[in-house]
Amino acid sequence: MSKGVYDTDTYAIGTSDRNRQELMRRRDEAAFRTFVEERQTMLRRRAYLLCGNWADGDELVQEALARVYVAWPRIATGAETAYTRRTMMNLYLNDQRKRRREVLTDEAPEPPTTDHDRELALTLTDLLHDLPEKQRAVLVLRFWEDLTVPQIAECTGVAEGTIKSHISRGLAALRGRLAEPPLTGAGALP
Repeated sequence: MSKGVYDTDTYAIGTSDRNRQELMRRRDEAAFRTFVEERQTMLRRRAYLLCGNWADGDELVQEALARVYVAWPRIATGAETAYTRRTMMNLYLNDQRKRRREVLTDEAPEPPTTDHDRELALTLTDLLHDLPEKQRAVLVLRFWEDLTVPQIAECTGVAEGTIKSHISRGLAALRGRLAEPPLTGAGALP
């Protein structure tokens, strides 16, 4: 078709731009509908093979076709199937990446705690709060965060010898408090 010449089957001479755009839109929608009707079974089979079940496969086809519909006017004639296939594959891979991020973890699940474990953890937490601030901070970094003495020194800006001293004194204080018999009854004297 040369510049300025209209296909008389599609456009009436003197048709406004708005009418031409409407005719193009209708032709695009009709072509898209035909494309979907002709390839729906093939697309569903491909999606089933990717997803492993019909429900997820149908969702994949629906999402892919929604995106293809938006891009339809820009898709080259003859490239519709390849474009749809690529769209489906991209959507599928993106979904798998999301699922992998959600499901996989490097950490083993925490073992179930017993009442004794819970009580001990609460006792240790209470005892930690009774320690001087520097000792508490160093013990948390060392035993809860698993940092080494040099890492703690770097993190806090305190010399390694001082860190070791805080760890030693803090542990001694905790051991001493844990070794004390618990108070029972009024006054708790034997």
